[in-house]
Amino acid sequence: MKKVFIISKWMLSLTTLFVLLVFSNDRQANQRISLQDISIKQTDDNFIDEYIVLDYLKDRAVHFDSILMIDFNQERLENVLESHPGVKEAEVFISQKGKVNILIKQKKAIVRIKSNTGDYYLDEFGEAMQLFDDYTSKLVVATGDISINNHVGIYEFVKEISKSDFWSAQITQIHFDNNEIFLIPRVGSQRINIGSFDNVLEKLDNLYQFYKVAMPVKGWQSYSDINLKFNNQIVCVRK
Repeated sequence: MKKVFIISKWMLSLTTLFVLLVFSNDRQANQRISLQDISIKQTDDNFIDEYIVLDYLKDRAVHFDSILMIDFNQERLENVLESHPGVKEAEVFISQKGKVNILIKQKKAIVRIKSNTGDYYLDEFGEAMQLFDDYTSKLVVATGDISINNHVGIYEFVKEISKSDFWSAQITQIHFDNNEIFLIPRVGSQRINIGSFDNVLEKLDNLYQFYKVAMPVKGWQSYSDINLKFNNQIVCVRK
């Protein structure tokens, strides 16, 4: 008798569980999703906000008030979000009640390229990244005759100077002209010719020593050009 009671109890439990599952599946089948939150991790460069994301999704016919839970594809939404040029990574979460939460990590621009043929950024991975209407950068600008072959050198150079508070504040522009590279400083009006990015750390160290020794005596406005492209030499042209 006890054995029959235990079996009956288990059967009742399984039946109840089955009914609940059927009810839950039926409810989810008719449950429409809704957007609960868009969370954007803030960086030094905030290219996007919630309104930009919503407009971007709207332009791509992504809606949250007419989709059933069973038809909702999280991976597709993540792919759409990550196709935005300012989005580094997107994660989408949905609750059992159909509430959708979006977590976005932004890309980081490290240099602006304003070449003779284009205007864009290089991101933290050295990849080209389009400009944004609502964002004005305070980045080092690379100008002149720049091709895609120059991207690696520019990227590596900007990464190096960003490690130094002095150089990241002093160098505002990198200019490519006639197969040579010039640096434009914030303080002083000189064009600094480094020739190429070869041995650039040594060239910057020589320039720093020149700043320490000569500039306080001669004055920051004494020279129009400083040439560092020759090994261990600094050639200056007076104004």
